[in-house]
Amino acid sequence: MKPVAQSSKQSTRAEWFDNLIATLKTHELQLETNTASEEMRQVYDIFMGDDLDAMFKMNKDTTQKYFVRKIIVEYLKSLDKNLPQKLAFDFNDSEVLVWAEINDNDEVQEKILARAESRINSIFHPYGFDMESMIVEKGDNLPIPNHYKTFKA
Repeated sequence: MKPVAQSSKQSTRAEWFDNLIATLKTHELQLETNTASEEMRQVYDIFMGDDLDAMFKMNKDTTQKYFVRKIIVEYLKSLDKNLPQKLAFDFNDSEVLVWAEINDNDEVQEKILARAESRINSIFHPYGFDMESMIVEKGDNLPIPNHYKTFKA
C-alpha cells in the first residue's frame, strides 16, 4: 500500500498535468481561431521559435515584473500607516528604488523606512532583487525625480 503523502502528491501532480494540458488545448484553439490576445500570440511565437535570447528576455521581464510588484506591496505592508510625506518608486534590473521625503529631523520615520528596506532585502535578496532608498527631508526642498513613479505626494 502506498503512503498517504505519496498518493496525495501523485494526485496533485496528475491534477496539475490535467490542468496544464487543458490550458494548452484552450490556447491552441484560441491561436487557431484568431481569438488569442496579441500577448498570448507573442508568447507562443517566442516559445515555438529558435530565438533563445528572446525567450530568456521574456522570462527575465516576467520575473522582474513579478518581483517588483511583490516587493512594493510588501514594503507598503511593512510601513503600514507610517507612510512618509512623499513616496515614489522606480526600478532597474535588480533593484526597486525608493524616494521618500520625511519631515525635518524625523528620526523615527527614518528608522521605520530603514527597517522596512532591511526587511525587504532580507526576503528578496536570495531571488536577486534588492531595495535601495533615498531618504530626503522636507527642508531639502528636492522634487521627486522625473523617472520615479509617485505613490504619495
